[in-house]
Amino acid sequence: MRRRTTVAAATAAALSAALAVTALTVPAAVADQSDADTTFVNISVNHNLDYTVGVEATKKRVFSVSATVSDPSGVKSMSFELWHGSEDRTKVDGVMSGAAQCHKINELTSYCEALVTADPNVNLRKNALAGLWYMAPVAVDGAGNVTRGVGAYFAVIKRQTYLSQTVVTPDPVKKGTNITVKARMTVAGWEQKKNVPLIGHQVLLQYRKGTSGPFVTLKKLKTDRNGWATSTVKATADGAYRYDFATTSLTQPTTGAADYVDVK
Repeated sequence: MRRRTTVAAATAAALSAALAVTALTVPAAVADQSDADTTFVNISVNHNLDYTVGVEATKKRVFSVSATVSDPSGVKSMSFELWHGSEDRTKVDGVMSGAAQCHKINELTSYCEALVTADPNVNLRKNALAGLWYMAPVAVDGAGNVTRGVGAYFAVIKRQTYLSQTVVTPDPVKKGTNITVKARMTVAGWEQKKNVPLIGHQVLLQYRKGTSGPFVTLKKLKTDRNGWATSTVKATADGAYRYDFATTSLTQPTTGAADYVDVK
């Protein structure tokens, strides 16, 4: 049995484009591998849903990782390894893995998909484990040779976020009167085993006139030390108010439920 490694060069584009997974593989320059290189293409995390996985405070999340694998002697088996902390596997602070089921496309190529479990009670016990996870596909070919792909393969594991129902007071309200719009922002606390306030993050106060049409942004503001977003605006017409939170490198996006206001 031989062990081989295919190497992919991580580029700035791979990291900047939403930490997307790329599938550029360059076989290692070893003479006895030239006639038996395993290649990995079309690597997908979470079925290409931006390669991102959101995980709640206490519930495990099962997600898929897949690849199309080719080898001159065929593909016997496949697995995926994920780790956090450093590209150097000797300095990791978190690991995940999953064995794949492979479906033969032809004698040389198979489509392989694994289910990986992200669990706050097992492999996500620290909030600091949110963010970029390195990933390596590992294949065994028909001759028993093991190839481990390394390089520009990534997944992003994020903490799930939540916005409470927006509350507008007073309601109903006289036209031209100030109204207060409040909602609370929380995030999955993997360490705390519960949702905790998301402090000091920007949210957008949005408004939709009437009962249909798009929401427009009125203000940008940050949540306070208890996770509350509070803003004051003048009531001009019947409509709905809500808060919206964009994604970060560590947290998922979310939009709160709107509150409709009757303006007299």
